Amino acid sequence: MQRFLLRGALAAALAMAVATPAMCVEPISFTPGNPWTQTIGSVTKTSSYQEYSFTADAGKTLQINLISRNPNLYFKVLSADSRKPLVDTMSSGETTWTTKPGTDATYTVRVYQDPATAASGDVTRYALQVGIY
Repeated sequence: MQRFLLRGALAAALAMAVATPAMCVEPISFTPGNPWTQTIGSVTKTSSYQEYSFTADAGKTLQINLISRNPNLYFKVLSADSRKPLVDTMSSGETTWTTKPGTDATYTVRVYQDPATAASGDVTRYALQVGIY
């Protein structure tokens, strides 16, 4: 009986792991000589965010632009050493953010929407532009 219950629990855990794919952070790369890069992405009600990471050099200007037709799409910027966002555009309403890092730093940008504002089956497309100049 215990063996049967253990197999059932293991099968249920595996099914949940397969049914809910883990979100991964996608690295952003730059073409040599070009300070700007752009990535195209999308979010849905069930996949409500995408994350991207990159490193910015100290003393250079870092600019992030989010372009979308959906006014309920936002982004957060997190530094590698903090859980508190440097900016969360849901509260500020911005679609562009600029900073000048004092040291070389790795950042994560989370593009997201509030699942409550998304209709089932809707796909919100966007362009995320990152410039380091």
